[in-house]
Amino acid sequence: MTKNAILLLLLFFSTFVLSQRNTQKGLAALQAHNYGIAASYFQKDLTKSPIAASFGWATYYQTTLFYQADSAFSYLSQLEKQLKTCDSAARQKLQADLSFSDTTIAALFTRLALREFQATLSSANLEDFEEFMLRYGQRFPALQAEAAQKRNALAFELAVNAHTSIALAEFLSNYPAANQQKEAQKLLDQLLYQERTQANTEEALSSFITSFPESPYLNEAWGRLYAKYAQNETIVSFSAFINTYPQAPQVEYAWRKIYQLYMQPYSVEKIAQFKEDFPSYPFLADLAQDGELLTKQLYPFLQAGAYGYMDSDGQVRIAAQYEAASPFYDGLSIVAKNNFYGLINKKNEAITPLRFIDISANANGFVLEDSAGFYMADTRGKLLQKEPLQWEELQQTMGALDWQQDSEQKPYTSPYERLERNGKVGINKLGKVILPAKYDEVIAIKGAAFLIAKQGKVLHYFDTTGKRLELNGLEWFLSAPELAPFSSAGYAVFSKAAKLGLMDTKGKVLIKNSYDGAQAVFGGLWPVQQKGKWGLITLDSKVLLPIEQQKILPFAPFGFLVEKESGLGLIDTTGKWLLQPEFNTIKLLESTYFLVENSSGLGLYSARGELLLPCAYQRIVRFDPDTFQLTTSEGLLYYLVSEQKTIGLKP
Repeated sequence: MTKNAILLLLLFFSTFVLSQRNTQKGLAALQAHNYGIAASYFQKDLTKSPIAASFGWATYYQTTLFYQADSAFSYLSQLEKQLKTCDSAARQKLQADLSFSDTTIAALFTRLALREFQATLSSANLEDFEEFMLRYGQRFPALQAEAAQKRNALAFELAVNAHTSIALAEFLSNYPAANQQKEAQKLLDQLLYQERTQANTEEALSSFITSFPESPYLNEAWGRLYAKYAQNETIVSFSAFINTYPQAPQVEYAWRKIYQLYMQPYSVEKIAQFKEDFPSYPFLADLAQDGELLTKQLYPFLQAGAYGYMDSDGQVRIAAQYEAASPFYDGLSIVAKNNFYGLINKKNEAITPLRFIDISANANGFVLEDSAGFYMADTRGKLLQKEPLQWEELQQTMGALDWQQDSEQKPYTSPYERLERNGKVGINKLGKVILPAKYDEVIAIKGAAFLIAKQGKVLHYFDTTGKRLELNGLEWFLSAPELAPFSSAGYAVFSKAAKLGLMDTKGKVLIKNSYDGAQAVFGGLWPVQQKGKWGLITLDSKVLLPIEQQKILPFAPFGFLVEKESGLGLIDTTGKWLLQPEFNTIKLLESTYFLVENSSGLGLYSARGELLLPCAYQRIVRFDPDTFQLTTSEGLLYYLVSEQKTIGLKP
């Protein structure tokens, strides 16, 4: 080494040592909290010993009083770079004099990073997070990851608060690794749908469907578009929808609605015409099944407490699902769910919603009731008025439309007017006195040619003009006053000496008064009682049925109900047993059937005494003109009269 070189090296080290002594003094002053003196020493070394000054300033700007993150980071970064360019001897000398090392610098970086991290976490500016991550991301990966999560959460919050599809789209683009990507995409889809379809016009909905075919709201948009056509409920509107949007998922529904509207009311002829009018109908194969269904009679069945419908083969056509189910009236049935009623067809399609509190059927259609009032519907289930009617309005409207058939028999109005005077009774007719008010009681029987008046213990007979008939000496009998009037055949029961006999309209005794009790004559036979027992005798006093029965009652037009110890039976006027005396009850069902009951349940016989159904049922009622509905403990059965067979649900 030359002499000049040695001199230069000595000059460098002497200058280096003298310079860094300023920093040493500054650090000592900083330790003594003499911040102004420390700053002046660090400033002196910036040009003479920048490495030492950078260390001093980096320490200075991390003090509590003069903390400046940007300045501290800048000087620490300079210190790192300067040390890398410094030779090892000078570096060791510098570190030894200033008492710092790589570990010290790392600690200063760590302390500064943690302090900045805490400040950044409380920031609401995305730029603060970006700056922190730029400064410390490579040096501190854990802080980088946590800061990234917090930044992403803040960015997502800001995008959500903006509540626009643009803001959410930018978030998705700028932060692809954010945990909020799925949620952001979900909100973006929702906002896009809301923004693009807010006008709720056909054009807006159609544009959205075309522009966003992958949107999760695609079906909802299709539904709103379909609703615009469906609201009119016409074949024309549904056809227009199919032609305009053949790719729509509701095309099938639209076709079904066209078919449903066209087929009101359903008929085989209409199915054939529908095929001609709509050859493009995509479900032509179903039409054959519908035609078959139209011709089938459906019957309610009961299964697990719910009603469904089966056909005459016992096959389920409508699964059990209703709380109540009526017969089908012209192809429609009344059903109930959750205590609300509606109408369905044989395909189990709702003709009206199940929202009514009651529905009744009549020959002209249906009457439906909800909380607002009453509605009338035709046999197709179509409402005949939009606004509800109150009960009085309903009655007036139905009367005007001749919807009600007055099936109740009008009460009999007697042509006679009752007279009462001083505790006695008489009658007038059209203001004319027929019988003066001097009798204890007067009886005028509808359709009879006689008037009967009680006076004391005696009965007097008069014609309808008040002329007295010579039928004297007959006693009033309290046990059976209804027997005193003459029957249409001209017979009446009379009482004399507390015994009953039979006479004609001329007062001729046909059967001597020798019986304790009696019933009216029917079919040429007279039920009579002696010593508590009953029998049947002819009008010439011949015994047809011995006087040993428990009870006998006329049962027109078939004969007499006869009660024996073995049970109740039915005998005709020739003495032939139509029903053997073995039942607890015998009733006339309609005019051609006998409903009978014994300990096994209810049964059914024809009017000729033929057994149709053995006693085994809890209830037997008419279902339709050819069918009886039978109730058992296990459910419902049906008896088809014309086929003489019983049907039930097949397992």
